[in-house]
Amino acid sequence: MPSFQYVHIPADPSQPPEEKTLVWKEGKEVECLLDEIKAHFARTSPVKTPAQQAAQVAQLRAKLPAGAAAPDDRLLVAATSLNMVESIALLPNLPVHGFVGVNMYVDDEGSIREAPFNARASELATLCGKPLQVRGDAFLSRVLDDGEAFRRLDFGANDLSSSAPWVAAARAKNAEARRGEGAQAILQRMQAEGAGPGPASSPSPADALKQQGNAAFKRCEWETAVRLYTQALEAESGLVAARNNRAQALLHLQRWREAGADAEAVLAAQPDNAKALLRRAAAAQALGEHAAARADLEHVLVLEPGHREAALRLASLT
Repeated sequence: MPSFQYVHIPADPSQPPEEKTLVWKEGKEVECLLDEIKAHFARTSPVKTPAQQAAQVAQLRAKLPAGAAAPDDRLLVAATSLNMVESIALLPNLPVHGFVGVNMYVDDEGSIREAPFNARASELATLCGKPLQVRGDAFLSRVLDDGEAFRRLDFGANDLSSSAPWVAAARAKNAEARRGEGAQAILQRMQAEGAGPGPASSPSPADALKQQGNAAFKRCEWETAVRLYTQALEAESGLVAARNNRAQALLHLQRWREAGADAEAVLAAQPDNAKALLRRAAAAQALGEHAAARADLEHVLVLEPGHREAALRLASLT
């Protein structure tokens, strides 16, 4: 049977990192590692106190979409016991890397459970340009995923070296991403302050309308936000973020079919947009289209295995 290697980094500094081999069954290549790690955390993670669980239930209730039927506390408590795994892309599987990525997997509830600090995993993430405070045990694996083919590749103990080529590639790519985010923030501030180098620094009419829509959205003025996003999209139909935000505003107004249509359009351009998947699922659920909602929520959990809101809503459909 096929197998691959991955690495376990215990939070306990007295225990050395361990190279492990996982044998997987045909058709289970995607979920086999997550299932193994979930079982590990179920066995070893600290038990939540009643106060920790009550706080988590309150957080989940606050995240439910507008207009959705509120599940009872038993379902919410069950959702907090799902042993979710958070996946962190240290090396993103981009074309420049041959679609090969390296992921770190940690307990999604490590902080809530007050699991011990994992100094070695945190240091490795920092070396990769992703500063993290890892709580509890951590696991690392390598995968090839180009959107069509999916294959698990070996990641061994020798790959933990700070001089490993993948670490350097991750550090460079994550630094590049931070520079891009910083440059975008500076440009937006210059535009807002009128300090840009001439006319080129001014936002387009469509962008200006989108920004006004964002401001209305933050104030929970849903009708105004929808109107401004609509005007922005009439001026420039390719504003995916504006359409995605309009979908959420429409959900708040319980205009389910319009919200679903907007989310559908976003997903036509960006099939793995988790926010759009959640919004299309919310619209479908409100319309009683539970099979469609279930498919979108399952897609979100493939993209983000630790997404608790998606897990909660999926549980409410079963």
